[in-house]
Amino acid sequence: MDFVLLTKYSGNLPIISPVFSAIVNLMGMIMDYIFKAINSIGIENIGLCIILFTIVTRILMFPMSYNQGKSQRMMNAVQPEVKAIQSKYQGKTDQKSMMMQQAEIQAVYEKYGVSMTGGCSQLLIQMPIIFALYRVILNIPAYVSSVRVPFEKIVDAIGGSAAIAKVNEFAHSSEALTKVLTASRIPGGEIVTESNIIDFLYQLNPSQWELFKENFASAGEIISTNYVQIEQMNEFLGINLATSPMAYGFLSVKAWIIPILAGLSQFAATKLMMSAQDKSMQTNDQMAQTMKSMNMMMPLMSVVFCFSFASGIGIYWIASSVLMGVQQYFLNKHFSKMDINELVKKNIEKANIKRAKKGKPPIDENAAEQNYKRMMEKQAMLESKKNEKLEKSHAAMEKSNEYYELSSIADRAKMVEQYNNKKNRKK
Repeated sequence: MDFVLLTKYSGNLPIISPVFSAIVNLMGMIMDYIFKAINSIGIENIGLCIILFTIVTRILMFPMSYNQGKSQRMMNAVQPEVKAIQSKYQGKTDQKSMMMQQAEIQAVYEKYGVSMTGGCSQLLIQMPIIFALYRVILNIPAYVSSVRVPFEKIVDAIGGSAAIAKVNEFAHSSEALTKVLTASRIPGGEIVTESNIIDFLYQLNPSQWELFKENFASAGEIISTNYVQIEQMNEFLGINLATSPMAYGFLSVKAWIIPILAGLSQFAATKLMMSAQDKSMQTNDQMAQTMKSMNMMMPLMSVVFCFSFASGIGIYWIASSVLMGVQQYFLNKHFSKMDINELVKKNIEKANIKRAKKGKPPIDENAAEQNYKRMMEKQAMLESKKNEKLEKSHAAMEKSNEYYELSSIADRAKMVEQYNNKKNRKK
């Protein structure tokens, strides 16, 4: 599976790759338009472009975030009744009690017009978009044509594809450069195309660019001229966005700025998301407690990951968390003023429309009984099929026993005769 490779044209998964590539290319086009827009007013900076890009994508994903927030609000309303049902059947492990509990819980969700899976579908839709964003930011020149231009000029100046062997030699000339090659995620760790050269060059830090210029002295002037533009594009608050904070050393202030801001911004966003949950869910439900622990761990993981990722990813992470926090704050305000009964009514209307399309009756107060009846009918049908199979198997076994019953020498002779007759018929 090579669809994670950075070069734009990599990826040959028959089903996933075309869809994923389409999403990534769309994200790249959006970022390219943003870069051209800020470049038209004299600002040529990838950091600012990433922040504006994050704002645009957050706006595009807002309907999904809104539906997810609404689903969470409905889940808060559902939980007290679900907990009451669970308490009612606590300690009862017989089949009937377990089926009745499931039927009653399903009826509660139907009554409120929500799905038992909550906002999971919204998260599943967002995941490929988020992965696409990461891929674009990890290798911006591959998807943002405006950023790619100075890299292409350098590659042409050093000889294009004819320079591949020499670039590979340079990439393996020191441990630090080999690590850059690894960070470029080029297949097999060997540069084989001009696009691979750009993947590699994008990861170089300023001192490594100087070494590169020395190794390709004949193109030194063109490398210097275009590197000035690359450095201007890649520098944000004094940090090279293509370089990981770890490259500055743990004692450097620059190394800590992005990881700390990433952790703090995600912590604030997480707190706002947790405040959207009902207090009873936060304190009593075991799953909610697990989620709470994970939400507390995520900011710490952000700090750790941002040390090793390219700083551009860290900038995106910070911008995304800040925007998510602001968005969640206003969503919390909005949903706190919303009439839950009115929301339930609208949800039920939508659910009934969907049920009508599937040929199902509208939701009613006897849903639990109906659910239980359906479950019992399904169970009875499965039991009937199972018994039918057992009866057939038993009958076949009886017939076999009768066929091969060997109580005497005559029976054995008869068995041999029957076997030979069957064999002759087949011939």
